[in-house]
Amino acid sequence: MSTTDDFDQAVTQMREANQRLLAGDPTHYSASWSHSDDVTIFGGFGSYEKGWNQVGPRLEWVASRYSGGHDTFELISTGMSGDLAYLIYLQNGEVRVDGQEEYSPLALRVTEIFRHEEGIWKLLHRHADPVAGKDRVHNNLSQIDR
Repeated sequence: MSTTDDFDQAVTQMREANQRLLAGDPTHYSASWSHSDDVTIFGGFGSYEKGWNQVGPRLEWVASRYSGGHDTFELISTGMSGDLAYLIYLQNGEVRVDGQEEYSPLALRVTEIFRHEEGIWKLLHRHADPVAGKDRVHNNLSQIDR
């Protein structure tokens, strides 16, 4: 199997594991991450963590906030060079957070960096934040120019 095929398979497994995370189970999602000291996360709930000793518990905390949901991934860009690869995508869906009965919208822009470790692609960094509309951003930039 080629490195590209391996990467595609790792992404598929990570997306499946993400569905379990939204149901409150971090086990498979955590397994898709590197457990190294240089792993980082800038998560959708804010703040950041560095090193597996911080990232691992953060993923467990995130899973504990979810009690159901579904999402889709709209790929914007992907690339690979040597032992590093990246994904840039929009993550949209609905999630149930903190015991709420109603689903809330999920709309994140995501950048993920992967590293090929011992023959397996592992997530090395994730940055996710809420999607802001282009008009809102454009209006804010216009105000700066004045």
